[in-house]
Amino acid sequence: WHLLRSFDKIYILDLHGNTLRKEKAPDGSADKNVFDIRQGVSINLFVKTGKKPDDALGKVFHFDLFGKRESKYDFLENHSLNQVEFESLKPAAPHYFFKPRDHSLESEYQKGFSVADLMPVFASGVVTARDRFTIHHSATEVRKTIETFLRLSDQDARERFNLGADARDWKVSSARKELEADGPDYQRRIVPIMYRPFDRRHTYYTGRSKGFHGDPRGKIMRHFLSGKNVGLALSKQFKASPGYHHVFVTKEIFESSLVSNKTSEIGYGFPLYLYPDTDSEQQNLGDRSSRKPNLNMDLVKEIAANLKMKFAHGEEQRRNDAFSPEDLLDYIYAVLHSPGYRKTYREFLKTDFPRAPFPANKKQFLALVDLGAELRTLHLMESEKLNKLITAYPQTGNNIVRQVKREKDKVRINKTQYFAKIPDDAWDFHIGGFQPAQKYLKDRKGRELTFDERRHYQKIIVALVETEKIMKEIDAHLPLKTI
Repeated sequence: WHLLRSFDKIYILDLHGNTLRKEKAPDGSADKNVFDIRQGVSINLFVKTGKKPDDALGKVFHFDLFGKRESKYDFLENHSLNQVEFESLKPAAPHYFFKPRDHSLESEYQKGFSVADLMPVFASGVVTARDRFTIHHSATEVRKTIETFLRLSDQDARERFNLGADARDWKVSSARKELEADGPDYQRRIVPIMYRPFDRRHTYYTGRSKGFHGDPRGKIMRHFLSGKNVGLALSKQFKASPGYHHVFVTKEIFESSLVSNKTSEIGYGFPLYLYPDTDSEQQNLGDRSSRKPNLNMDLVKEIAANLKMKFAHGEEQRRNDAFSPEDLLDYIYAVLHSPGYRKTYREFLKTDFPRAPFPANKKQFLALVDLGAELRTLHLMESEKLNKLITAYPQTGNNIVRQVKREKDKVRINKTQYFAKIPDDAWDFHIGGFQPAQKYLKDRKGRELTFDERRHYQKIIVALVETEKIMKEIDAHLPLKTI
């Protein structure tokens, strides 16, 4: 907006070549960078004459140039500005994009409701400032780390745990002060944390900032600690990843990089239920009567009116004429897993929280709710389907992950041991910026896999295979003409 106010005309010659995004030419051929760098390149000419009224916006002209490096050099060598067939753009609020957009699709997309509007209480995930020190694979490891840390001086602890220099939001002395304030009773604060997709770990958690955690997001995370809950984890934008996969579900507090470790793709949590703001010492963990849905009731009423259904507060079993908060979450979860939706609205999903279409009718809504519920239980590792393993772990050994090497349908973890019958689709499957079938093992290099971890990995493979199947079913119930 500021550039449009400042300049009369803006010419953008996009040379592409972004290897981070694995760019290709529109015809599928290779697209190369004009320099030996990974970031894409563009030439931008900003024209200011002083003749444009101060309150008017300038004009934008855009041209894409794909292909090999030599062909781009040739084009630039042999064209002047007035020989380039620029496309005239009409940047519009609120984002004022300097690239072509399909405004007919944008109009349809904007007819839906934003997840952030439906679930108005949300925040980014826990920022520890020291993941390796504060988050561990088991509660026992958290306890041992804290016990060792408290026995050491600040300087010895800094060296022992490779904590580096103090920062604004995290200091060794502040972490010690918080732990010492809890005394021997600190263990009651060791809780599960969803660290990465399908990777549930443990941490010491108080919800207080600039202590053991840099920014624990206590105001939002307390809703996951005060009683039974479930929530969506979403990115507000995606940039570095090849496509939109940035949605997951959690019952626990979660780390900010749950769906991506790229700063621009940080994860936000949307709890389905909100609990009263009472002291954690006094909260009755079994009391769910005082919680309320984290839902914009005006939007809920609009959805209910369109569906000619009632909204049932609480966990009542769904009736033919009513839907629950869980049903709304499951509907959204299904929509955001639609391959057609992700492809059609890819450009719009890059820049803000996703929007879901208003359900067309009760039949479609309930079908998507059921599919979303299947996905939710799979991703929370609660589905009965997970017990029907499709992989094998045939060799005995020390179970230590020395490598993670793909060999046809095998994934080798050391010289003698491997997981067999791993489908390609599961191995390559993305959730956010991660490939869970690969990352789970890579994050455990040098560790001995316990029996539970080996079985958990096999269940992850089942979950990914079943997810792929369900996603295809979702598209059948969500034709693009309805969105």
